Amino acid sequence: MKKKHQPEKVEHTKEAAPESGPGNRNVYVFGRLENEVALPVIKRLLKLDERCSKTPINLYINSSGGNGYNADCIIAVMHSIKAPVNTICLGHALSGACEILASGTGERSSYEFATLMFHQTLWEAEGDITNLEIQAVQGRRFREAQIEVLHRSTGQPKDRLRKDIERDFYLSAREALEYNLIDKLIEHQGSVSGMKKGKAKPPAAKSGKSKA
Repeated sequence: MKKKHQPEKVEHTKEAAPESGPGNRNVYVFGRLENEVALPVIKRLLKLDERCSKTPINLYINSSGGNGYNADCIIAVMHSIKAPVNTICLGHALSGACEILASGTGERSSYEFATLMFHQTLWEAEGDITNLEIQAVQGRRFREAQIEVLHRSTGQPKDRLRKDIERDFYLSAREALEYNLIDKLIEHQGSVSGMKKGKAKPPAAKSGKSKA
């Protein structure tokens, strides 16, 4: 079965993350989940687990999704290695990237103003009627697999997930926390907090009579 074509430009990434030393346990999923992005991520997860299977790995996500099979590959690797994988959404985690975020085996978190969304995978079918029937069965199987992954990740009833996944289901980070897609919010530290701590003061109001 062919996945529906996505015209958005693919972001090419040569490495999943720069290695600055043995203590670097960070991996980055930035861009659409095509082979150029997914394969380096998978290789790095396996390498870090081989290096130390007890220390957590941090998987930072800023992706609009893409190839659903590649999303499943990353999820499969996270659940096959021993090292816990913390998933962190920075800007957005949409479609398959949202499933990766929810499937983290360590702590799952999101920046307070990030955007999350999941939906059923879009497909296009072609060929004779027999092939169309075969592809329709595969499409239903893939959708049920998506529902099962989200069910195990969030604890939400499958009937609710089956309804929510029918269309683009957007959530704020706080809504995702309530939905149990994530475990923790990364809160924005604004200037108001800085003023409360004495780091900054608002400008003083001008007083006195104005000169003519």
